[in-house]
Amino acid sequence: MIDLIQWYVNDHFNFQLPRILELERYYAGDENIHYWNSGKSHKQADERITSGYPGYITDIHTGYELANPLTYGYDNPQSDADTGEKLLNQLTLFNRANSEPYHEMMMFKNACNTGRAYELIYCAKDDSEPQMTAVDPNQAFVVWSTDVKPTELFGVRYYAVNVADDSYYLVEVYTEYDTYYFKADKTPNNGWTLDKRVNHSFGHVPLLEYRLNDERMGIWESQIDNIDAYDIAKSEMANTQEDFSNSKLVISGKIRRNKREPQTDPNGKPLFVDNVTNAITYEFKDKNGKENKQAMQPLVNTLANTLFLTPYMYQDANGNKQFNQTSAEYLTKEANAADWKTYIDEIKQRILQGSNTPDLSDESFAQDQTGEALSYKLWGTDQNQAAMHEVFKSSITRRLQLLAVQWLNTDKTSIGNSDYQNVTISFTPNLPKNDAKQVDLVSSALGTGAISDDTGRDMLEGVTGVPASMEKGRIDKQKQEAAKETGGAFQQSLADFQKQKKLGGGGNDSDNTADKPS
Repeated sequence: MIDLIQWYVNDHFNFQLPRILELERYYAGDENIHYWNSGKSHKQADERITSGYPGYITDIHTGYELANPLTYGYDNPQSDADTGEKLLNQLTLFNRANSEPYHEMMMFKNACNTGRAYELIYCAKDDSEPQMTAVDPNQAFVVWSTDVKPTELFGVRYYAVNVADDSYYLVEVYTEYDTYYFKADKTPNNGWTLDKRVNHSFGHVPLLEYRLNDERMGIWESQIDNIDAYDIAKSEMANTQEDFSNSKLVISGKIRRNKREPQTDPNGKPLFVDNVTNAITYEFKDKNGKENKQAMQPLVNTLANTLFLTPYMYQDANGNKQFNQTSAEYLTKEANAADWKTYIDEIKQRILQGSNTPDLSDESFAQDQTGEALSYKLWGTDQNQAAMHEVFKSSITRRLQLLAVQWLNTDKTSIGNSDYQNVTISFTPNLPKNDAKQVDLVSSALGTGAISDDTGRDMLEGVTGVPASMEKGRIDKQKQEAAKETGGAFQQSLADFQKQKKLGGGGNDSDNTADKPS
């Protein structure tokens, strides 16, 4: 088995890890434009501007799906009397202890970036209470069976350790009942020595794999080519603008300047004017031994605000006099900004549409639109998310299975072995809110009897900011106080009536002695 596991580690390390690291690099803003061989000289502008779309797309989808925490319920189709209260209470305690809302966002983010995310269910040393943590996709993988419905055979987590210049890998192998801890060499696929073997009571492989699609592709991975094209287009436009500021000055004609400087060749070697031939030469003396004069050239100051040019006369090949008009201009290339903007806007739309991401820069998103109008803009996103939900929830259900087994084995709660299957998981998209409309909607539904008071409180939890269970407790307490006040008022009225009666204000006429005959 060790040889087989080492083969899988080698395959992951050499063929899957480079892709995962590249995707994580893109999310961090370190896109391939930073390593592009543009072929530009050191004198040319060579900007490397990234789009940031991988991070934008992942964060938008993660926030849209999980900025509102998941809602857990319970529904036993075989028994209406089974409310699953004990299981839900135990799950609530577990979720609070493990910061479950933040954990879910980290899992979803990893799945959006790399197409897969990994979660480890474990118990700390000398503790039977289960915990969970997210594992970086570049450090883990799960091997599945080839059954029609695949099951986990084992999971592996491996990572590099560098202590005082001593580098080595640690490898953890998770099976149905045990966890094996190995120490490897400087590469993770050989030189394994077993450090320890620890038994666990989850009854299943505790390293869980999450994914958003069967292909295990990142949500924007198919758009990498468009992202690279967008980066190049933005960078080249920046280069054009920078080159325009540093463009070369081309001068045709004579410069009327008094200042001159010694003339040299391209290598910096001084040039002279031969006294006999008047030609430019490298010789310090002419053939008669007389020193030649230093060749001089006009001093051109390209930083000067004003440059004086004068036309000059020269003789052509036939000895005819010719006049040359002067000109000075910067050497630039024209940039068609309109066409460039059309091009990058087209790429941008392809990136967003290919990843089913709403374009929040669209001005219509800032307008007060009806829920139906907004839903059309998010229609593509919702279609994609519907499939994501089911795949993602199946892994959460797998987590609940491991927790249920652990709690059952440690007598944490008297739950059935399959009660976890009745737990319902609901996503609440994080959409722009209109609190007034939400209150009106809930009030109308309560008035028609279409929903219960508990459901209404659940729906208004996002408006009030108070958990539904706490709101119910507050209402019950308010009713009790109101009942006490009503009872106290009634008792006070009764006491006042009895007091009035004792004073004679309420007696019969027959009891009045003044009316009796003497």
